[in-house]
Amino acid sequence: MDELSTRFAHGDEGVFEEVVERYSRKVYGLCYRILRDEEEARDMAQEVFVRVYEKRGKFGGRSALYTWIYRIATNMCLTHLKRRRIPTVPLEAVEGMLEAAPAGGGPDYSRLERAVSQAMVGLPPRQRAVFAMRFFEKMSVREIAEATGTTTGAVKANYHHAVRRLKEMLGEGGST
Repeated sequence: MDELSTRFAHGDEGVFEEVVERYSRKVYGLCYRILRDEEEARDMAQEVFVRVYEKRGKFGGRSALYTWIYRIATNMCLTHLKRRRIPTVPLEAVEGMLEAAPAGGGPDYSRLERAVSQAMVGLPPRQRAVFAMRFFEKMSVREIAEATGTTTGAVKANYHHAVRRLKEMLGEGGST
């Protein structure tokens, strides 16, 4: 456990500002990728840190601090999504964006990322959260399992289904 996590786990009152500073961008990014709305993501990220502060006594250091925070963020975002209906993005709105996208990056890579982000709206909330953590945040399967409160098998299955659905939505080899 790093020093920040240790101080947080031991109830150091002065550490909260450091926690927010270190993780606010990542939490916002996760919230945005799940909620797909900048304003809602900003609000949710703030609410996440309010919840982190309120629940700080429950962090025991059994997982990494950022994993614990991601779990709170993921659960709050998924709960929020259950309260509102998210429209799906039709394939026609996305398929033209990938025609010239290179496999390894380059100037069109951000177009590819945008296309994937837009297509993610069509995923079920759990798959969207798992895909965002794995693809964009580069979290390990174990870290995602801890953050979502599921098994590594469930994470792998959700990720696999998300990738399959995204390929279908983006017109890359989906024939169902």
